[in-house]
Amino acid sequence: MTGAEKDRFWKEFASRHWERRPLSLPAAPVQLDIADEELMRALVLAADKSNRPKGSGLPRVVVTVDGRTQPIDTRPFLPLPEDRSLDEYTARVDERMRAHEWSVAVSGLHAVDAPLWDRAKRLSDDVYRYTGTRVAGRVDIDTFIGRYTSTNVGVHVDHAGNFGFTLRGRKVLLTWPPERTDQVPQHTADYASARDLADVLVGEPGALTYFPSEQLHVGESPDAVAVNVNIAFFTRSDPAGLVLDALGGLLARARADEAEPGAHVTDGIPAAAAATLTALGELTAGEVEDAVWERHMRAVTSGGLGVGRPAGSPVPVPRDARVRTHEDIVVRQRLLADGRRAVATQGHTMKVADHPQVEAAVAALAAGDTLDLADWERRADGAAVPLLHAVLLRMSTWRALDIEAAVAAPAERTEPLQ
Repeated sequence: MTGAEKDRFWKEFASRHWERRPLSLPAAPVQLDIADEELMRALVLAADKSNRPKGSGLPRVVVTVDGRTQPIDTRPFLPLPEDRSLDEYTARVDERMRAHEWSVAVSGLHAVDAPLWDRAKRLSDDVYRYTGTRVAGRVDIDTFIGRYTSTNVGVHVDHAGNFGFTLRGRKVLLTWPPERTDQVPQHTADYASARDLADVLVGEPGALTYFPSEQLHVGESPDAVAVNVNIAFFTRSDPAGLVLDALGGLLARARADEAEPGAHVTDGIPAAAAATLTALGELTAGEVEDAVWERHMRAVTSGGLGVGRPAGSPVPVPRDARVRTHEDIVVRQRLLADGRRAVATQGHTMKVADHPQVEAAVAALAAGDTLDLADWERRADGAAVPLLHAVLLRMSTWRALDIEAAVAAPAERTEPLQ
């Protein structure tokens, strides 16, 4: 698409569909352009729990057989080393389950795969640019693979606006507006009585489907395996959740020594709990505020994804380079209660010793300015230089920076002596 065509699509989408009505386009002007091998790589990474960012709980893998969630080893339902392609993978599982319906749902793929993180953030940024909305909850990129007559939970509401992209097969989504709630059987596969009341969205390769967050919906792919990738915008969040998560992280750092089994203090509170209460009482308001800020920055700087972009290999930024942030990169900073400076971007936060010249340089990057590092170093205090380069190193591993290496000046020509 040209820029003008894309602009027209998003403007119409924002005015007619976002949180208003479903959309089904057989030839979509917006695509994720996810190659088969990219999805396969992300699924392999998701299968290994050691790849999951600490404390995120992502990705989550749910396998169902004949509509029932399987409390079993999910590994055979995900790509194995012998699966050389997406088609080989789905054919292997479908052959194994030929007498059954099955599905594999993996949410939070962006937590382990940087290209998928980038794609989800780009679509999130486009939604924000044209609708002016950042949802209260998280943004998630997930996949739904399988052959099934209906989604295992039946008709339901996720409270998430959903963009759907189909890589294989054909998936039909039936959706109903919230005012139809009393007419649509929910949490059951027996919804035939409401089928004629539904909006029908068809997902096929090249198509785009969308439904608003409060829509009732159910998916169907009964005849052949369908492979879908979705980006969901959750509109609800727990107001206290941010603070509780931050407190949990602080208390985990101050973990008490294990008490003897069954040991209690005189008022009946377990010793480990009493130690945790003591640690809670020793936290200062500044420490708690800093922890809440850091958790909030995961969402603010990641476009709502809520987890940092998987980091690349660290490569020092040349000291004579020119650096600026990539388009749509959000950078925030804060002076912490312990005197250090925190710099947040791409869902990550790093902390360095505070220095006014580092603060000013980060503020310039946050504003979209270009830093000529050689020029900056000539004017900088010696103590500021390693601090800024520590910040730039981390920002580059999170793909926040556009780095333009200095161009060597041409060698001076000298005329040969006569």
